[in-house]
Amino acid sequence: MGERRANPALGALAAGLTEPADPAAAALAPLRDRIDAIDHEIVALLNERAQIALEIGRVKQETGRRTVRDPAREAQVLERVTSASAGLFPEPELVALYRKLIAATRRVQHAQKRAERPDGRRGSAAD
Repeated sequence: MGERRANPALGALAAGLTEPADPAAAALAPLRDRIDAIDHEIVALLNERAQIALEIGRVKQETGRRTVRDPAREAQVLERVTSASAGLFPEPELVALYRKLIAATRRVQHAQKRAERPDGRRGSAAD
């Protein structure tokens, strides 16, 4: 029987030390890296947007505004984002995403409203 030798290339691949010789993977890697970076930026911007929404909620409470929802403002936001779109993203999907974003933002404001009582004391969300 002949001596069996380990294939060093397979061992290195299994150890994650080299990339497979796949031209598609090599071409996709920098594009996927860029999408990952954009996703990171999007999440950071969403967090910033939510923080500003909390500030807006505080102003609404301080000025005696009882409702969180502002249909006129929501319509303005939808108009602005569809106008700003380069057209690559289908408008119905863009509008649907922003409707979800607006609804999530409202939930953030509602949670804050439940947590902060009008007298300035903090309470639980169940209060």
